[in-house]
Amino acid sequence: MSFLRPVKLQPMRLEVAASQAWTQFVLTVLRKHRHFFADHACLRTIRTKLGEYIKFKVPPSVEEELFHHGSMLLKKEVWNEDDLSPDMFVLYMFVFYKPQMKHLEIPGLTRHADKVTVLDLLYNLGAQHGHLLETVKIKMFENHKISIEENYLTKRVLRGFMELKTLVLWKAADDAMLQIIGITCKNLESIDLWKSSKVTDLGIRMFLGLDAQNNTRLCKTLQKVMIKDTSVTDIGAYDLLLNCPNLENLEFSHGSFMKKFLDTIEESYVRTHRTFSLKTMFFPVLTSDSMYSVIKSFPKLEELSLWTSLSSLGEIKQSDLAEVRTLKVGGLNYSSILSDLNKLIGSQITTLKIETVHFDINIDNIGQDCPNVEELSIINARIGVTPPSEKQPFSTANMFSKLRKLYFFLVHYLNGPIQQENRAPNSVSNPTGVQHPATGYTALHAILKYGFQLEAVQVTGTPALTDSCLEAILAKNPLSNLRRLVISNPSSQEQMVVVPLTTRSVIALHKSCPHLQCLGDLRHWAVTPAQRGNITRQVTPLFLQQNIWTKVKISATRSALKSSSVLYQTAVH
Repeated sequence: MSFLRPVKLQPMRLEVAASQAWTQFVLTVLRKHRHFFADHACLRTIRTKLGEYIKFKVPPSVEEELFHHGSMLLKKEVWNEDDLSPDMFVLYMFVFYKPQMKHLEIPGLTRHADKVTVLDLLYNLGAQHGHLLETVKIKMFENHKISIEENYLTKRVLRGFMELKTLVLWKAADDAMLQIIGITCKNLESIDLWKSSKVTDLGIRMFLGLDAQNNTRLCKTLQKVMIKDTSVTDIGAYDLLLNCPNLENLEFSHGSFMKKFLDTIEESYVRTHRTFSLKTMFFPVLTSDSMYSVIKSFPKLEELSLWTSLSSLGEIKQSDLAEVRTLKVGGLNYSSILSDLNKLIGSQITTLKIETVHFDINIDNIGQDCPNVEELSIINARIGVTPPSEKQPFSTANMFSKLRKLYFFLVHYLNGPIQQENRAPNSVSNPTGVQHPATGYTALHAILKYGFQLEAVQVTGTPALTDSCLEAILAKNPLSNLRRLVISNPSSQEQMVVVPLTTRSVIALHKSCPHLQCLGDLRHWAVTPAQRGNITRQVTPLFLQQNIWTKVKISATRSALKSSSVLYQTAVH
């Protein structure tokens, strides 16, 4: 890709530069001593000497900051790792980690010996008084098939995390570990068990102490639970919902148990009118009755993700969705339900995401119904504006006046007609010669024209957006808050489709947008490589960053959907 970015001429603060230099030096020393790691003698000497220096020269808060800075440097160098043992992170942690620290992240480790060393170190340091860690992310395991030794050591380590509030334990967790966590981590607020296939419904019951004399304290403290790609079924998910009154976020794979889970919630509401505290929820809806019961079950909902083929909201009222600020909809067959949603709660929505709808979206209606929207995303849809032949039933003066982020992906712009005198012939050989939008006025024109607060714009381009169009837009809306503008044209064809924006637009944007930090993708613009070089000389504060351009291929596979979907919230781990 080709982008214009500002050159950072401001030097970093002296203390930041000093800490980076010191950390780099320490890593260099450790790298030289990797071959002495077998007997630990060399590392103990290094740890003693550095420990004395840190103890008398470095404040505790800065000490932990240095530790995390070094960890980040190790992450950046991971691709340059050789076959020497042990892993550099193991050496670094052996020398610098202390149980008084508040945060720890253990990255993926490939060797069994490295994992055992880290776990053994954590156990030894926390054996007497435990750790003061509040956030722990254990990502060292490659899959759920960990050894007996690793399993045993992990359980011992977990018993030292008494102050923990956030725990990430990927792939390796099992029911026995959940029982230990439930008893030990009495202040836990968030837990992520991604791909821990050995975690079952029984583990959830042990975690919450449902079969013990008293439930664990976690029933009162838990706010966020992630059980994606585990063996937990709708029964375990409902146990979490039922026994944790402060649970705000429950994330799980949208697989086979979704229908059973929603059926249980619906039956519970019909029978007892029971409500829950979740603030975010995704659910596919087949019937109006199901929609009503499920929505009524979550009166504190702040983020609603809805996938349905229904044509209306039925008996849903604004008071049922009074707290919703983020609306995500997809798979809609009828425009009426989107209109009903926007008219019902549009004034309170700050984030609107629309994906794969089977009708044309009128951007003017969204701007009118959602005056406070700050983030708008539309994926795989047709979008247009109100035709000039139809009288606008409302004023467009304040449309998108609060919009800050705009994202269009795989959209098709429906072009409105233009006046006859502005028509100009299309030129395939010279697209930059088009002085007026020969194909009409699009939704992109409208949003750029009215979005006075826009900060980030990443959109599919259109041949209708020319240099003259952009100049006219900047004359009315200088986009003074814009920081990022990426206009591309992903195509499944071998050739790239050119967006008819030239160096005129690059210079105009630079002059008009004082906060612009990223401008691209110029590979899709009518800007030649030679012209890009000239731009760097004309626009002094900018330089051109060119990477290998990778074409975006449109795929119907499930994985492609997950990568761009705003509804199917599969975390990228």
